[in-house]
Amino acid sequence: MPKTRIPQTGQAKTASQAAHRLIRGFSRERRNDIRGALAQYLAKGLNEKLVERIRNNSSIADMKKSAEILESSSGLKNRKAKGHKPKDLWMSYEYPDKSLELELAYASGFLNSWAEETVEAIETIRLLSLVATVSAEDAASALKACACEWGASRYLSYKVAFLKSLGSTEQGVKNALADVDKILEHAAEPALQYSALENVVPEISLFSTARRYTNALRSQVGTKFRRSHNLNNLIATPTSEDDAAAFLHRSVQVSLLDAVYAVWTLINLQSKFTCVSVVLNGALNRGLLNAFHTAVSDVEGLETPHLKQLETKEKRKYIDHSLHLYRMSAAFLEYPKLCSFRNDIDCVVGVRLMSSLSTEPLSWSADSFDDLSVLRQPTCDFELELHNQVGVKLDSFYRTYLFLRLIQNPTNLALLSASDFKYIFDNTSELDALLLESELETMHLNASSETRTLVSVLALALHRRRSSDPDVDYEYRIKLEKFIIEEFDGVVANFIKSLTEMSPSVANYLATSLNETTLQKMYRLIQSPLQASLARRDILLAIGNALNNIDYIIEAEAIETRNKVAKLKKYFDTSRMYVDSIAMRDWLEANPSAYTQEYKDLLPKLAARLTAIANVPNKNTGKVTKIPVIEISSTIDHLVQKITVDSFREFCVNTEFGIESYLGRRIRHNTLHGVMTDPIDGVLAAPGHDPIITETDFGDAIIEWQAYYRSYIERIRREFLQFRDPSKPNALFDPKLNFAEPSTRRSVSELSEALTQSSPNMLSDLVISFCWQQIGPQLDYASRQIKVKMAGDVKQSLESYLGRFRGREEQRVRSALDEAIDGAFSKVSSWFRLPNTGFVPATIVDLCNIIDIEFAREEIPTTIRGSELETQYYGISVHRLYDCLAVTMQNAIRHGEFLSPIEVGITTENIPNTNLQRVCIAVLSRVDTGDIENAIERINIALEAKETGQDMVTEGYSGLKKLKYITKLIEGQHTVEVTNVGNELELRFSLTAEVVNDEEDR
Repeated sequence: MPKTRIPQTGQAKTASQAAHRLIRGFSRERRNDIRGALAQYLAKGLNEKLVERIRNNSSIADMKKSAEILESSSGLKNRKAKGHKPKDLWMSYEYPDKSLELELAYASGFLNSWAEETVEAIETIRLLSLVATVSAEDAASALKACACEWGASRYLSYKVAFLKSLGSTEQGVKNALADVDKILEHAAEPALQYSALENVVPEISLFSTARRYTNALRSQVGTKFRRSHNLNNLIATPTSEDDAAAFLHRSVQVSLLDAVYAVWTLINLQSKFTCVSVVLNGALNRGLLNAFHTAVSDVEGLETPHLKQLETKEKRKYIDHSLHLYRMSAAFLEYPKLCSFRNDIDCVVGVRLMSSLSTEPLSWSADSFDDLSVLRQPTCDFELELHNQVGVKLDSFYRTYLFLRLIQNPTNLALLSASDFKYIFDNTSELDALLLESELETMHLNASSETRTLVSVLALALHRRRSSDPDVDYEYRIKLEKFIIEEFDGVVANFIKSLTEMSPSVANYLATSLNETTLQKMYRLIQSPLQASLARRDILLAIGNALNNIDYIIEAEAIETRNKVAKLKKYFDTSRMYVDSIAMRDWLEANPSAYTQEYKDLLPKLAARLTAIANVPNKNTGKVTKIPVIEISSTIDHLVQKITVDSFREFCVNTEFGIESYLGRRIRHNTLHGVMTDPIDGVLAAPGHDPIITETDFGDAIIEWQAYYRSYIERIRREFLQFRDPSKPNALFDPKLNFAEPSTRRSVSELSEALTQSSPNMLSDLVISFCWQQIGPQLDYASRQIKVKMAGDVKQSLESYLGRFRGREEQRVRSALDEAIDGAFSKVSSWFRLPNTGFVPATIVDLCNIIDIEFAREEIPTTIRGSELETQYYGISVHRLYDCLAVTMQNAIRHGEFLSPIEVGITTENIPNTNLQRVCIAVLSRVDTGDIENAIERINIALEAKETGQDMVTEGYSGLKKLKYITKLIEGQHTVEVTNVGNELELRFSLTAEVVNDEEDR
């Protein structure tokens, strides 16, 4: 991120001359310091310390003048009011925030120095306040005009994000929004736009977004989250006076339009921040003050936009209306009611989203709440007009907001009965993301034995979401384990059944908290990884049936499929570097970024554009050439690049499934020390070596060398076997992709090509494969460093300690130590090899053989025909092929003639420049002549039926609807077909699958 703008030398002289004319406006005690600062500016230019020196004022008048010196058109920063590009706004600053009064004075000085442009900005915000109430086409045209006039701003990015979230299909709207993207150069610098999209688009979880950014930026910003655009966007309004100062300071640094919008926001919140009107009345020019009052009054007189969710957009994720309003209101803070509503919830929810950035206890700025009768009301549709009123209507998110206000006073927890706990847990949302550890501990202590279980589940879910230490949830895990043993005889399935009956929504948290990793740590209940998988499957099935949610049942069956496919070979090679690819795929699906969502939205459009043909005439010859239209391919490439950045980082440093988990638990904490010291200890403990080691100078030298060797092992653990960051410059691994490397750019290009030839639903699978491809060179480098350089360093140290001893027996010991060092470092270096990616490669023949065994058809095995029977597939493609084959073969076995032969035909088509194939599989079986029409009708009914709803849950998602669903998931529409010739019935499907294409993949 670039630092504060530095003007050129010629500009510096002009700016300095203008600044000197303003010095008399400063108080006497500040004038000499300002003169000194300007002299320093002429000598060395502008830097952070100099800006801080000029801003270091204690009076409103001095602060106004400092803004004129720095921020005016002739100021030291060489600012402009209009025509910004996103890269102009992505600026960092280190100088501190002042008090709210002083930041208001500074903002006033900034706006005063651009008086004419400020009036235009106020009028622009007033006009664009109507974006939500006019037609989409008019709104898009207005936003385009704003982009042409003002360029990029945080304010405009939210308005554009709002309109994009509506998903209008009108061509005029699409064209205008595309023009906005071109004007603002979003393709080259999309971060500003996507940050806004992440905060308003329902498909992207706000809570996952907050967790992702707080984890990634904690070390960079600490508690000063306003200095990050991404974190600043998460809390759209200030939650305290100190935060209001930082909020205003950030806005002034971004653009004039954003500074005006921030002042407007604070005017709407002046009942909370009482100094706003006082300072502005004294600091702002009278003309600007009147312009603000007129515009604010005009917008206040308008009807507040309803911002209803669209229910017609296909696959639109519906969320609570209060949560929807909370997210969308960030684009309409000029409306007093929306601004106040947003601020009230920011003070509760927003503060908690940022809580992980600080180790200090949170201070609450929200009003207290203690009316339990309101929390006990039934769930219904929220209405903004009743916000904070006596007759307020509660949906799940708004009840969550009130509950969090209730427990700001910890003593209120004692007022909650067991039934209150159950009702609140069942009718709130995202508690595992919003509750604090201290609150959970208090709840756990105060709860009854029955509700304590629910609290433990929530606590586990919270720790799984937030903690960088996978063992930090130990206490709650042990308590839950003890409860299951005492109350349910240690049978996890019985506990799950009881919990889903008692509180289905709380049971939902089990899907987060009791994953396979956690279950494997519950040693008194779970004795093996297989048992953990089965327990996880039972959990998902129970929750899916209790909540009538097919997604859980799908995941449960995926575990069953995985266990069956794993019969082919050992599921992963424990001697190699390991990443839990299945867990990572789940993470990618559960934590989409704005880039991922935009990619999935754009891919169908790209496919349509690629099939379009333009007739382009040659100006000289008149000859017409047909050219494919591919204008948005560069956009797709850019989106894929951004997706890979986030994904590769998680692949590396995620403590649940990434390489960091392997380094942390297997290497750094457990086996490294033993592997490296045992061979050395073995040499020194040999009986024949005792006489020359015990109480001799040679033995003393060995003891000294051993101390060095142990310290070197510790250095390997702490310094080398780490991921690189500013505090670990010597780490062997880097979680950042280097796009300066041609190989990285080529891999991204190949990934883009593969993605455009497949469906959006293969994104996660292909991204994981890409991550393995990228980490390969780092693993090779680490292996060489360990085996060659580090082993050489240790052997050189052995020479320095023992080189002076030349006796035959001493040389023999030293030679044995050399061999032991080579062996130890070779063993450690062997850990850093590419594994089988956590997936099992398999052929269609392998999968058919498994299914034959399951249905006891070994005596009459399936006949398999095709040209590429030896082709191996991998990744999640193996699981999908197995699921689809199991359905089609099961259909043939159950509904065909008894013990009649079954034939599977395979045809494939390689997709150029990718490791993908389109695989078409046909299962041919014979049906009793009298049943053939009924069989065809039964299959067609299943294919025409919807694959969601209660019938899917009761069916267990195991039949033809499953086949239809899986192929639709991958290909965009289902590919299942059925035909017959006489009594021979052919059921076929096709899907895109990943191919093992070389020995390294195998």
